[in-house]
Amino acid sequence: MFLTGDSLFRIIGFDSQLIFDALITGVNVFILFFALSYFLFNPVQKALKNRSDKIKNEIENAKKQESDAIALKEEYEKKLAETRTEVDKIIDDAKKNAKKMSEDIVNNAKTEAQNIINRGNKEVEQEKAKAIDELKNQVISISTVLASKIIKENVSAKSEDKLFEEALNEIGADTWQG
Repeated sequence: MFLTGDSLFRIIGFDSQLIFDALITGVNVFILFFALSYFLFNPVQKALKNRSDKIKNEIENAKKQESDAIALKEEYEKKLAETRTEVDKIIDDAKKNAKKMSEDIVNNAKTEAQNIINRGNKEVEQEKAKAIDELKNQVISISTVLASKIIKENVSAKSEDKLFEEALNEIGADTWQG
């Protein structure tokens, strides 16, 4: 019942040819593994490392570009805020200037209207004085004609002058100026 070495190999079916083939196959597998490792695994591993390095570089570049973009965005927003402030200031200045200009125009119009009124008043006064002068001249000429007729009838030359002076004194300078 005890099995010897040969009987064990016969039960399982191991014979020397099978063991030799298994040993050769094992050696071939190791040789194939090292050959594939050298020709295939190492280049693939190198390619994967290169790819990994490239991805890391691209990630770093992307992070740098992102930080640059954020900086540009902040700068743009700052400039935009400054521009808005300047626009608001320009609009406020324009409103102030427009208000000042409108006030100046109104004041100039008032001044011009007052000047027109003053000129009109002066012209009225001049026309009034002119009319008074013409009236004086007409009154004087009518008085002279009337006085000459009266004098011719009743008075001598000496009494004529006296009457004329009396008439002027009665009328007075205030009458002619008013």
